[in-house]
Amino acid sequence: MNRNSVDGSSSDSSDSAESMAYTDLAEEGAGQEFMEYRGKPFKDLTFDDLRDVEFGTIAEVDEFYSYYSLATGFSMRKRRCDKNRAGTLVLCRQLVCSKQGQRRGVGPNDDYGDEPLPKERDVERTESIQKQKDICSETSVRTKRVIGDNSNPKARKQIRRLTRGNCPSSMTVKLCKDRGVYYVSEFTTFHNHKLAKPKHRHFMRSHRKVKDSDIAAVTAMRKVSVKTSCAYEYLVHAAGGHEFVGFTIKDLYNKLNKGHAEVLLDGDAQACVTWMNMKAMRDPQFYCFLSVDEFGRLANLFWRDGQALVDYNAFGEILIFDSMYKSNIYGKPLAVLVGCNNHRATVLFGCALLVDETEETYMWLLTSFLTSIHRNCAWHIGKNVVSNLKGAETQREFSHLIFAGLTIEEWEGRWQYFVSMNQLQNNKWVSSMYDKRDRWAEAFFRENFFGGICSTQRCEGMNRNLKVGIGRSMRLYEVMPRMEKTIARIRNRIAEDDYRSEHFEPVCGTHMRCLQEEVGRIFTHDIFLLIKDQINYESKFVVVHREEHPTTGMTLLSVTQYGKPHRLWIVWYQPEVVNPTFDCSCKLFQSDGIPCCHIFAVMKFEMVTAFPKSLIKNRWTKVACRTHTGSANVTSVQIARYGELMSIAANLCHTASYTAESFAHT
Repeated sequence: MNRNSVDGSSSDSSDSAESMAYTDLAEEGAGQEFMEYRGKPFKDLTFDDLRDVEFGTIAEVDEFYSYYSLATGFSMRKRRCDKNRAGTLVLCRQLVCSKQGQRRGVGPNDDYGDEPLPKERDVERTESIQKQKDICSETSVRTKRVIGDNSNPKARKQIRRLTRGNCPSSMTVKLCKDRGVYYVSEFTTFHNHKLAKPKHRHFMRSHRKVKDSDIAAVTAMRKVSVKTSCAYEYLVHAAGGHEFVGFTIKDLYNKLNKGHAEVLLDGDAQACVTWMNMKAMRDPQFYCFLSVDEFGRLANLFWRDGQALVDYNAFGEILIFDSMYKSNIYGKPLAVLVGCNNHRATVLFGCALLVDETEETYMWLLTSFLTSIHRNCAWHIGKNVVSNLKGAETQREFSHLIFAGLTIEEWEGRWQYFVSMNQLQNNKWVSSMYDKRDRWAEAFFRENFFGGICSTQRCEGMNRNLKVGIGRSMRLYEVMPRMEKTIARIRNRIAEDDYRSEHFEPVCGTHMRCLQEEVGRIFTHDIFLLIKDQINYESKFVVVHREEHPTTGMTLLSVTQYGKPHRLWIVWYQPEVVNPTFDCSCKLFQSDGIPCCHIFAVMKFEMVTAFPKSLIKNRWTKVACRTHTGSANVTSVQIARYGELMSIAANLCHTASYTAESFAHT
């Protein structure tokens, strides 16, 4: 079909309407002023030209009049539709100009007065917003704005401009029951108003439509924190201009809000809980916990996924938490609990939406977090104690070792006594529990390890990342998926760090090179750089005194800085063939897990050429953490398919756009 004309001739003996391949009218006809029908311009059509025209279906009627109105320059609407008693067959259809009729309750002599009246739908919208906010506590609900309130000029709602003016233009079709087709019974072409210019026709309401493919593209961009306005500009650019995109940005917002309203059918909080349940179906280790206020409304909400649990088990010695504001429409503070991984990068342990920032609320947060983190561990230990240890007394002794407030030396003595008295030397489960004793025994939590962290900057950095994707105007069900995307992006960078650390060798210096090479094989690249700095700093220090303890076998060495003899550090050295131990008075290893330059000075003085196992902090090694993998859901697979098809289509369209021939045959 030629774009500039519509051939209306019939292909059979009857004068039934031809099958007109009307495409997207707003895109194809917006700039064409001289479109024709049966060799005659649309604007010159009369009732006589349509007397012998027949339409097979109502859809063909709607298509014809929509095309006619676009070519002529007015917006159409459906006014009348008479059906049979069963409601299955249309008997009469009337299509009119959008300016037909008059606004109800408005006449030419009506006095509007000074105060605009609120529309019923505006009041309903205000009540709907208030109901959504009621899921939160009263302290977080914003003050309800009254439409038309004189005390606030900004809140005054102006009446919309008049769009109707009793325009008589219309077309009516009726069903010919004998032949089963529709014929034109009335066709009025006169308009009592100006018709739209070709450059303005893409603003006409009946010719604007947001397609599902456009919604899919915008939704995909919104999920990666692209603003709706920016997504619309992308569609405009892809279409070749605003007049070809087929809708306005307001239409796009309305379509998206309609989808949001469907999601919020059961309320924002319920939609949020539903999202949590879907996450739990995909991730068996997903955990969430919520509390409600005295009115049964959502107060606090905590959640974490399986990867957060894995990260905590590997790097849970350090925990930082902080809160941020303006993360949702209800003003609920968003609290994040983070830590530091083996690349010294920030990892997320959990998130929470809080009702306020009182001491009671933070106690709830920390209790919920510990419950979520230790739920599987406590259940696992409790189950395996019964199956691996026989006798109630033995089980009680093991429980005492979990919670007893002992020093490490006292705990080790108690453990050896427990193993020997119960003859558990060959018990594999007991041996495995001993190997990871620093994760469950209270005695090992007394070390003041901070991993080089002395502030909440990691929380602030995480907050900055999260703020990119969420804002104060978002509802809860929007906040959750966007946070998930941001967290996935952060974890992807961590996966890249793992890859680079595993497959790329660090550059070692010449100073104590044998130690540097061993450090590069054991630790991640970021930790290697820190230890390398300490090895290089060693050249500034000198061992000035050495004294052996006759009873313990330990050696005390005094280290001073070259040129500053008044500065002195003490290093205790336990010489052993397999695993010598070191302890420096600066306590850098205890606080950061990094051997200090004073220890390296003693190692050089004592001719220690192998890196001691006692100085290897497992959380800084390349094998410190494993990755949690959850099962993919149907929606994720569908999104992946959509992305692949979009990529193929984009390449095809790009190639076809170079020549007119390829464009015409695409």
